[in-house]
Amino acid sequence: MNGKRNAGFDCLRATACLAIILLHTTYSTGLMFAPELTFRRAAIGGMVQHNLMWAVPCFIMVTGALLLSPEKHITYGALFKKYIARVVKAIALFGVLFVALEMIFNPGQRTGEHFLSGLYDVFAGDSWSHMWYLYCLLGLYLLMPLYKKVTELAEERDLLYLMGIYGLFLSVLPCLEAVGLRCGFYVHVSSIYPLYLFMGYWLRRWGRSKSRALYGGLFLGSTAAIAALSYVRVRWGVAQVDVLFEYNSPLVILQALGVAGWFFHLSDEPSPVKSVLQNIDRHSFGVYLIHMAYIRLLFKHMHFDPFRFGGMAGILLTAAIAFAAAYVTDMVMKKLPLFKSVV
Repeated sequence: MNGKRNAGFDCLRATACLAIILLHTTYSTGLMFAPELTFRRAAIGGMVQHNLMWAVPCFIMVTGALLLSPEKHITYGALFKKYIARVVKAIALFGVLFVALEMIFNPGQRTGEHFLSGLYDVFAGDSWSHMWYLYCLLGLYLLMPLYKKVTELAEERDLLYLMGIYGLFLSVLPCLEAVGLRCGFYVHVSSIYPLYLFMGYWLRRWGRSKSRALYGGLFLGSTAAIAALSYVRVRWGVAQVDVLFEYNSPLVILQALGVAGWFFHLSDEPSPVKSVLQNIDRHSFGVYLIHMAYIRLLFKHMHFDPFRFGGMAGILLTAAIAFAAAYVTDMVMKKLPLFKSVV
């Protein structure tokens, strides 16, 4: 808040960025090379993919920790000129860029009709799949002044009550449908993502009094449960467990809380690992925006098959290549007038 970097927040964002790239690489591998998926490959891929769903929630939790703090004063002018404008620019700029890339790599789509259709997809939220986070972030920013009023007045028990209501009605009760139970009770909110904002604020203000071991236990326990359920999903085709791999899953919530709580305990004392992660964090937004272009290029257009390089080892190699290419691209974009105000 006073201009000093927070090592825990920086390192968490960087780690989440790397996790997202691996998540998208693993998911894309399953789509592009489905005929090559043996049971072993599908099981391992599912465990890896489902156990990385904490990454985006942790991004949102850092946002909550930073922007909901009483020390952070945000006027409506700053909200729209700084935060909202940046997201809108990112959606417009990268939405058009991805439309152009689709036309470049697909000769049959190089028509005005396809271009206009692509622009409509950007408006409708049907652009490249990872862009959904920007639309989510925009909605959170628009309501930020009201969220801040809540945290400015709330004591810990008030915030725990609010988070409990969100968790019960938007996470626990919807999961009952996995066992055939449909609950008719509801509260007048429809998105789980404000819960992550409030969790981030709670962690920063009160959560540091909890032991780091507690957060480590939450992460390990939820990770083991997700891994077991992933195996069940692949081994026996139990589709009902899919609800437990989504962002509103109680297990994903606990996993994200465990990861964020552990990182929030990090001291600001410098170390080589922290320096590397903080450097990655400075490029994390641009890397997030552009990394899917390289994953698509490798898989869809260069026909790079990670299974020729040892399965999971090949997926890790692909993710590393995509990250390196996106990192260099972000360095270039930061020097270009059109992009530097966004990334």
